[in-house]
Amino acid sequence: MRVIVQDTLKNSQWVGYDGVAGFAVGRDKDCAVCLASQFVSRKHLSVERAAGGWRLKVNESALPITCNDEEVKPGQTVDLKQVNQLRLPGFVLNVLCDEEVQDASTKEIDDINELQRDLHTQLLRRLDLRRQGQSSLQASGETLEQINHIVDELLHHEFKARIYGSGTTKRRLLETIYETRLFQLVAQDHRETLTQKVASPGMITALEEEAHASVQRLARRLGLGMTAETSEQDVRIVNEKLREGVRPIVESMPDNVLFYMIARFLKKVLCDMIFGLGPLQDLLDAPSVSEIMVVSPSLVYVERAGRVNRSNRTFLGDDALMSVIERIVAPMGRRIDRSTPLVDARLKDGSRVNAIIPPLALKGPCLTIRRFPMRRIGVDDLVKWGSMTPAAATLLAGAVKARKNMVIAGGTGSGKTTLLNVLSTFIPGDERIVTIEDAAELQLSQDHVVSLETRPPNVEGLGAYTIRDLVKNALRMRPDRIIVGECRGAEALDMLQAMNTGHSGSMTSVHANSAQDVFSRLENMVLTAADLPLAAVRNQIAQAVDLIVFQQRLKNGKRMITQVTEVLGLNPSTGEAETRDIMAADAHDLQPRLRATGYMPGFMGELVDQGLIDLDQWFSRASE
Repeated sequence: MRVIVQDTLKNSQWVGYDGVAGFAVGRDKDCAVCLASQFVSRKHLSVERAAGGWRLKVNESALPITCNDEEVKPGQTVDLKQVNQLRLPGFVLNVLCDEEVQDASTKEIDDINELQRDLHTQLLRRLDLRRQGQSSLQASGETLEQINHIVDELLHHEFKARIYGSGTTKRRLLETIYETRLFQLVAQDHRETLTQKVASPGMITALEEEAHASVQRLARRLGLGMTAETSEQDVRIVNEKLREGVRPIVESMPDNVLFYMIARFLKKVLCDMIFGLGPLQDLLDAPSVSEIMVVSPSLVYVERAGRVNRSNRTFLGDDALMSVIERIVAPMGRRIDRSTPLVDARLKDGSRVNAIIPPLALKGPCLTIRRFPMRRIGVDDLVKWGSMTPAAATLLAGAVKARKNMVIAGGTGSGKTTLLNVLSTFIPGDERIVTIEDAAELQLSQDHVVSLETRPPNVEGLGAYTIRDLVKNALRMRPDRIIVGECRGAEALDMLQAMNTGHSGSMTSVHANSAQDVFSRLENMVLTAADLPLAAVRNQIAQAVDLIVFQQRLKNGKRMITQVTEVLGLNPSTGEAETRDIMAADAHDLQPRLRATGYMPGFMGELVDQGLIDLDQWFSRASE
């Protein structure tokens, strides 16, 4: 049993519990998972062993939580799955119940890991870099041909008995191979290569055609639609029915084709280990994967179509996982070691990377990669996917062009960065834009864009440049607009000051639970930067922010805008910020839709005068 805690307000992550017994979650220090929040009860919930697994119970006096996107009310109990996601106010808990899988399948994984490890050792020994006077291998045609020849020889002699002598090893290998090829087939109509693929040698056209035909037969047997529209359902079917469906396909296949598929797969695995990112390379090449979460060398989870499942990828050990982490962060000028055990970085395609290692990670290195598509997503895509309505797109486009200061709010993984990218496309091309991020993810289409990225301290602890440093510097760069990828701390004060001093039309994102919660989040961040009266802070926020757009991830994994809110100013009687929803959706509906509330925002007249919106047409579409 392992619990990984994410604090969505502070954007931090840690291992809350790692053990084999039941545990409690709450505010009390005696709880195994202690969450310091006034919205969390002293003992909010407990997890205990039950017949056949684990069971969660919410305390009678606690607030409701969500478990795997289903609400669990006070006093209710629910059976946990192997992988669970719990949502409490301000926190996300990923609960991994992996004890049940420590059976024959673990031995199969260990056997395949040992097979790959021994193959890798034999291959490097035969290549003998020292004899060739090389320090590292290059993925040249000559080297790939060498690898192809050596692996063929090893598989036909020393390793043939290990593959064909063990029915479980062969079955597990073939399940992995067919799963990988099926996901490639499912996404073929809308796939894009997001990373530079690692070449793998040994393709034989005739055998490849037979292998591909068998994968298509399996797809038909499982009833896969193999289109962009059915991809979510296809992913679910593959996850649930692969093992049952692949058996008759394999039994009908000639041995030479099966051996070719296994050999080709192992050659790719070895090339990925030598030239790429090891077992993650296939996942990074798969367009259906939106997030990769490596909990330990033997536990790799992936998110496909909004659902998290355990993958069949494993690392050969902590050293192999550390090697991949270092290979990711080194090109970015970042480092990770025991003195700096936490790092944020990005891949060449813009995917966000977070790595944490011991002593902070108790169970070993932990890696999280959030994918971003290389193809720039546009507003039409968000409308087609149901993330926003045409009326919302018209309103937000007009607000951006009219230079309204905007805050994108939402929880972790709700799509804030994607929405920020899309809204930035409405900024006129003749304006100077400065973007500021921890790890550069924004992909603006304009030419006149200056992109700034923070830098961690060096070995001596010097040379760090924070978002706040970069915001201050951006004010000296004559920007028309400033876009901060995410405000997390003291930089919020500088961002608000920029919005109030001639840089209208600026945008940022914050973690929050609702549009109304944005104000308390900004207040807390500003107060960490300066000892100011709360009334002055609230006045600064109310004057700076014109519009709040709240993005939410729904129970089915879909991401959509559920609130578009105007900031009116301070209420003279309460001294608190006053807001009105322009558009809102009930996220608890089975089919939520963003609709106009009937409130007319104060800047609507400005949009009409500038010809940015047709009022009659907008209201008729917004109320549908």
